[in-house]
Amino acid sequence: MILQLLRHGIGRPTLRRVASLAFMFSVLGIAQAQVATHTQLTSAESDHGVTFTTLVSDIAGNPATDGIVTLENAKGESFGSAFVHNGEAMLAIDQHLTGSVYAVYSGSSRFQASTTQAQVSSDATADASGTLPDFSITASPTSLSLNPGQYGTISLTITPLNGFNDMVTLSCSGNPAGSSCAFSPTTLTPLNGQPVTSLLQVTTQGPSGSSLLLPERSSRIAFAIVLPGLLALAGLGAIRRRSGLNALRVLGIAALLAACSFGLSACSQRYDYLNHPPESNPGLGAGNYTITVAAYSNNGSSVTSHTLNIALTVN
Repeated sequence: MILQLLRHGIGRPTLRRVASLAFMFSVLGIAQAQVATHTQLTSAESDHGVTFTTLVSDIAGNPATDGIVTLENAKGESFGSAFVHNGEAMLAIDQHLTGSVYAVYSGSSRFQASTTQAQVSSDATADASGTLPDFSITASPTSLSLNPGQYGTISLTITPLNGFNDMVTLSCSGNPAGSSCAFSPTTLTPLNGQPVTSLLQVTTQGPSGSSLLLPERSSRIAFAIVLPGLLALAGLGAIRRRSGLNALRVLGIAALLAACSFGLSACSQRYDYLNHPPESNPGLGAGNYTITVAAYSNNGSSVTSHTLNIALTVN
């Protein structure tokens, strides 16, 4: 294209302008592929915490159909994530929050990211939280996007409140079959009012197929036993003709029979394997999954627990 323009007498300055315009139009085309969004955040309080509802729509009012909403405070600490379904994402927080709370919409290939703010403050919240020892749990990040066979790491922070200093035990539930959770460490104790951190690793199972390594190895071992047995028998036969050692000949026959039994067993296993191979494992299927992380503490007289949702997307 550039050579054709040069042949028609168009100079380099003009070419630079043409290239700049092409780049600008390509950027505009990418931007137009995503629709601007608007988010609204509302909250409903109860004795067990606060339920936050985030509505995500485009400028025309059409609901967003995908993406993730993460709930954060003014410090950027995340209290969980939820997938957007038909323009709505709901998060139930069993921790009483106050001050500014932000709903951060991640966006997607079709929708642009957006953020909204809500103010959480009431007498009911203050009365419910009181001055009893408690803790909060936050995570960074609270959403993961993985391919089957990959793993992701999340940092969990336990922050003590009102002098809390008991041991907290972490666990997860709701993770799909074909995935696993591992905490490092699983139990942790905040001391002197300082937050403590644990790393959560979420691992997904990748696809796997059948393999012939083990049968091949078994057959090779069998041949390795049979061949020396045959050679040993031939040698013993020659010795007998020369020296007449019947005992050695009997020993050689026994060794040959043992080697043959090993060989037949290996052949039978190989035949079974080749005609009835194990089914291949496709790995964890693509989809959206919600993993719930629970933090639990029991000091013998009272139990304190909080949960947090992790949004897992498997591509």
